[in-house]
Parts: sequence; structure tokens; C-alpha cells
Amino acid sequence: MALRALDSLALVKEMNRFRSAFLLPLLAVTVSTLAVELHPGHRLTDRSQLWEHSSNILSGFCNMYQMEVVRDDRDWRFPYHGWFFGWAAKDCNPGFGGCDAIFALRSARLESGWQVYMGNDRWDDGTHPASWVPIITARNEFYDGWHNGDPSVVLVGGRFYMAYSSVGRNKDGKLWGEAGDKDGSLLCVMGAISDDGLHWRRTPAPIAMNLLDVGAPPVPEGEAHLYGSYHRPSLLYEAGKFRLWFDYWAGATDGVSVGYAENAGDFMDPKAWRIVQAGATPVLRQFPNPDVVKIREVYFMYGDPATDSPHQWISRRITEAVSTNGRDWVVLGYVKADRDTPATHVPQAYVQRDGAATWIYVFYACQIGGEPQYNYRYDRIRFMRRKVTDADLAEYRVLCRP
Repeated sequence: MALRALDSLALVKEMNRFRSAFLLPLLAVTVSTLAVELHPGHRLTDRSQLWEHSSNILSGFCNMYQMEVVRDDRDWRFPYHGWFFGWAAKDCNPGFGGCDAIFALRSARLESGWQVYMGNDRWDDGTHPASWVPIITARNEFYDGWHNGDPSVVLVGGRFYMAYSSVGRNKDGKLWGEAGDKDGSLLCVMGAISDDGLHWRRTPAPIAMNLLDVGAPPVPEGEAHLYGSYHRPSLLYEAGKFRLWFDYWAGATDGVSVGYAENAGDFMDPKAWRIVQAGATPVLRQFPNPDVVKIREVYFMYGDPATDSPHQWISRRITEAVSTNGRDWVVLGYVKADRDTPATHVPQAYVQRDGAATWIYVFYACQIGGEPQYNYRYDRIRFMRRKVTDADLAEYRVLCRP
């Protein structure tokens, strides 16, 4: 266990000058195969045969991933709006604030034709990443000074609401791993609103952050604070309430697990957000990079936890779980990586209704990999999809009974 954690951290240190959003998910490998033993469920069930896979829908960039899609029927030309993040043309997006940044997308069709925002009402056909201009970049706050990413967006009453990850230098002004650092990096979740999906107004402070992380030393395993380091949000709105799932560090046994928060008031008011479940009792253990969608009364969560491989990246596979309340989850199984890529990660789901049929699309990123120096960057984005039937939903309702 300890050796595997140290192996993971060695890779993190190679990435030290980038300080990207990969760091916390790496810590999930601390438990790797042990996670399967402690929380079996159906984590080792191969469900690959249920999914249809696309070819590349975006590629040729430096390192981009986590593609969020929202449909806005007010835009008859480009009803599909999207956001993704990372490094467009070069590591850390030179010329823009911080390192990781969020970029905007649009398309007339869900499965192809995606364009990337270039600023000043101009759009690229997706093939010239050096021309892309981010819409959200890091600022100069102790909780927001290096990384902005993991956008999760809902459209409510004609306005876009986004929850996204933020990383700052914490109170000592130094990132984790930098000389003289005493309190690690500070990971949290921010909020923002927009009328057009391009110009955003941020919340005045994080909407989800463990205050005990502020100025406190990280855990010995690496860049995380015990029961803190909130990250990778997934946002839904239903019955007049915003619901938020996020991952966080739950200790050496449970690794990166899923927490849950709510807001029944003003989205922009950080004080209106309430952490409902986290700490030692996550809603789902060992499940980094969660994303949640809902079909009728069934919630679907996608993440990329470790399975049964000893490799710290290849062991992580896109995995599906279901719930009928959003807090008690049953893991269904995983999907193998595409044959031409060593690993696929950071799933982001979208529900498409086509007549009487309902499809779940999961957008994901393909890792470059290679040996002897494994390249952790993602250079292609694809989607997989499967039809969800009434019989499926009935089966999941039974599985989720207490």
C-alpha cells in the first residue's frame, strides 16, 4: 500500500511544475486493487459490450478533457453548448492566468461538428488549438490561483449555472511540492453564472470547501487534506434545489470518494450551500471524477476508479453506478479502454431523448500513454453511448432497494 502511494507521488513530482487537476485523482491509486476488495459491488463487472463508441470528435490539442454538454433550444443554429478544460496548445496555456483553464464549445449536432471559442464572437472548427481563448482562468486568490477546471453546467430559467474546480496556493502562497510549502495546495469548488455561456460572474468565495484545509498541512500521502480537497463537482437542479456531488480525499483506505452538498437558496451565495454528506461517510467510496445525470427516478454516476490492474493510470476505468436518491449508490461495472489508447478517463454524461428512446452519452478523454515514460496527457475526446430502457430502469430500482 505505502509503496504504491509513493510510486504515484513520484509521478506527481514529475508533473510538479504543472500542478494540474490530475493530482488528486492520482491519490486514488493509493488503494487501487484494495478498493475492489473493500467495496466489491460490481466493480469488476465488464459492461463494455453495452456501449457504442465514436471516433474522435475533438483532437490535436495539448491536453484537454472533461467535456460537459448542455442543450439550449433557444439557439436554433447551435443548440448544443459545451465546456471542457486543460491545456489547449501548450502546457499550462502560456499567456493566460494560472495553468488549467476552461474553454467553451458549440455544435449544431451532438455527435460531430464541435467548434471552440476563440474570443470576440469567433469560433474555430476545433483544429487550431493555438487560437482558442479560455472563458475562465485562475485569479490571485489563496483558493483560486492556479487551476480552474472540471466545469459542470445546468441551464435553469434561461441562465447557465456552473460549478467548477479551483486550486490555489493556500495561505503560505506556495503550491504543494514547492520549496518552503507548509500547507499544500488548496482545492475547492467555485460557482459561476452566465446568460450566454461565455461570460461568467463567479461566486465571491467557494461554494464547497473544507475550512479545515486552510493553512493546514497536507496528508503524508501527498497533495490532499484529510476529508477535504473538494474537487470535480457535478451539478444538477431539481425541485427548486441545486444538488452537488464532488470528490475529496477520504483517507488512505477510501482514497478519493464522493461527497454531496445542496443549496435551496441563492446559487451565488456561498453561505447558502450546505455540505450534507462527506468526511468519514461518503456517498460512494473510491470513485474519483464523479458525474451525475438523471433519467426519471434513477440517477446515474460515472467515474474512473481503479480496478484490477497494477498500473497507476491503466487501472482506472470508466465505471457506472446507479441510485434512486442520489446518496445511496450501487456500482454496476466498468468499461474497457478503447483498443488504440491505454486508458480512458474523466467521463462526463449527457442524456439525449430521441423520440421514445433515451440514450446516455458519456464523453471521455483518451490518454497518450507509452513507455518507458508514460505520457499522462489526453489528446483525443470521444463519446460512448447506450440506450436505457424501461426494463433497465426497473432493474436499477430493484438493485437500489435498501
